[in-house]
Amino acid sequence: MKILSVCLNPTFQYTLCIPTLALGEVNRATAHYLDVAGKGMNTARIITELGEEALWLSHLGGPRIDEMLALCRKDNVEVLWADSKSEMRSCITILSEGATTELVQEPYPVDGSVEGPIRALFEAHYRSCDAMVIAGTRAPGYSEDIYTDFVRMAKEAGLFVLLDIKGEDLKACLPYGVDVIKPNLSEAAQTFLALEVGETEDTSAVKEKIVPFMEEIYTTYHTASVFTRGSFDVWAYGPSFFTVPVERVEAVNTIGSGDSFNGALAVELLRGADLQHAVKRATEVATLNAKTLRPGTIVDGGARCI
Repeated sequence: MKILSVCLNPTFQYTLCIPTLALGEVNRATAHYLDVAGKGMNTARIITELGEEALWLSHLGGPRIDEMLALCRKDNVEVLWADSKSEMRSCITILSEGATTELVQEPYPVDGSVEGPIRALFEAHYRSCDAMVIAGTRAPGYSEDIYTDFVRMAKEAGLFVLLDIKGEDLKACLPYGVDVIKPNLSEAAQTFLALEVGETEDTSAVKEKIVPFMEEIYTTYHTASVFTRGSFDVWAYGPSFFTVPVERVEAVNTIGSGDSFNGALAVELLRGADLQHAVKRATEVATLNAKTLRPGTIVDGGARCI
């Protein structure tokens, strides 16, 4: 099967191993790694590692295009791209004393000329795919209707559609027949309830408020909801509410675990699994990612902190 992963917000991801992080001091890494990331690329990489074909649709730009394409080839991910005429961002993950710290650079706005070629690439390839995953926020410079147009076209062509987006973009896409939405609980609470909850805190108290919205989404749009909650059990609805426990492990690097969940969930559902089995398998894959050093992978290739 072939899955189109849309992510209009690419990044270089540096992973640094620093035994003891001291603010205000020089901190030397004992090991460092460079990967292509962004939610959609992490999702595409997992899809290929699970034995399926992935296309990654994104913009690239600046002096490091060839470097990013080479890294994508190494990960066996085919890239459909247009020139954003703006540099690509870099984010840094620091692994120190058992904790994962992420330093996030906000994306540069894309040039207004990039949206036409991105739409043309989508139109040229989406019908050859079995599914589409849209993951992550779009960089500044894209029109507000680009995600809704992609979802409408994909569903009209009979594709399975999974969304890991939030806010108005997510709500605007629901009427077009999305199959599954998979924000984390923090994003879902902000989107549907205007509640601020931390991504790592125990959000059990939100359950009585969010489950009715999950039921309403399923009843109104026949869209399943899957909300991840970090190390706490996953909440899902479709056609009824259920939870799936998360194995407690000593995490090495949690970056990309939600994206790994996306890729595995899409693959399992396309292979014919029911939602509960697919969520269970996706949780297992996300846990495997958390136990690896590099982001959005279950094949670490021998990478380790020294």
